[in-house]
Amino acid sequence: MRPEGGVRQRGLVDRRIVFSDEELAASYVFPFVDRRWRVPFVVLALSAGAPLVLDGPLRVDQFRFRTALRTNDLRRIESIPLEDLEQLVHYDPWWVFRRVSGIGRAWIEAVFATNIATPFRYGGRTHKVRDLIFSAELDRLEEIEARVGLFRSVTFHPGDVELLSLRPAPRAQSSLRTVRTAKAL
Repeated sequence: MRPEGGVRQRGLVDRRIVFSDEELAASYVFPFVDRRWRVPFVVLALSAGAPLVLDGPLRVDQFRFRTALRTNDLRRIESIPLEDLEQLVHYDPWWVFRRVSGIGRAWIEAVFATNIATPFRYGGRTHKVRDLIFSAELDRLEEIEARVGLFRSVTFHPGDVELLSLRPAPRAQSSLRTVRTAKAL
């Protein structure tokens, strides 16, 4: 059953965020999720500058989001301790952080490690996340839509899967094989 008023991660592109003092355009909005399927903060990738962290509640207002916070309440992503990022996941199918500049490499790599846009194993099968569905306030994750094979879809709900297990394994520990194809001569 589809959550009422749910917000899809793939729909969090080119959104307006209305603060109490100003309205900003965000190219991408990335909710970060903890193991309890709660969103402690979102990262806004604005059209210019480094990504910024928003710690407050958001609510959907048609095609925009509203918050009672001011724009000066936004903070740089480096304000999040690296060890805190080790306990979170996010979904970025576009790998936006590959194009980010102006932040420390350690934070970029820590954010890469939280991205669940890579295949994962569950129940003996390989799955790939297709989308995340959040509550209308972006305060909790309600569903994970995944693909198994080419045509089969699976939906996970809180308690179905441990979120941190969806994080990509370090390259040295990866159990997923990479299949390489030979070039035609």
